[in-house]
Amino acid sequence: MKEDLRIKRTHKLLSEALVLLMSEKPFEKITVVDICERAMVHRATFYAHFADKYELLKFVLQTFEAAFDNEDVTTHDIAGYRSYYLSVASDIIDEIAKRKDLMATIIHKNQEESFLAGIRYRLTDKILEKLLKCNDNGMVLPVPAEVLARFYAGACMSILEWWIVDGQDISKEQLVSYLNRLILNEHLS
Repeated sequence: MKEDLRIKRTHKLLSEALVLLMSEKPFEKITVVDICERAMVHRATFYAHFADKYELLKFVLQTFEAAFDNEDVTTHDIAGYRSYYLSVASDIIDEIAKRKDLMATIIHKNQEESFLAGIRYRLTDKILEKLLKCNDNGMVLPVPAEVLARFYAGACMSILEWWIVDGQDISKEQLVSYLNRLILNEHLS
């Protein structure tokens, strides 16, 4: 079923308005009225699509998640999982790199409820979902799937936050290369 273009347009306007507002002030200080004014949408329209600003934020995060949701584990072994993780990390880095300055501002303005924390939670869930499928297919993980998912999601998001907030002059390709080296050298001596 094809999504109505008016609904798509409204979601896009509201999402963009929220992201821009988050670059100006903390999420907790943003009101639905602020979002509607920025998007030039009536409050009634907002509430026809979202229950509150938290539901809109969740929608924004789900849209961002699409960048890493399409990847899958190709082989049910450690090499397949590493390849999956690097593909996901690369996709996230690409998405964030497209808006690096805006993301840095959002993170600075939203330290208490970091925008990246929401992405990290969703990434953890996706990695865990894939790891559990691997377990179901007989892949033996070195540690429980929950631990591995949190470790890899946390590492990826921590490095991204450092890259963005501290304004590191490293290309996205170099960042992925570093992650690759770290993953391949699980047991550093």
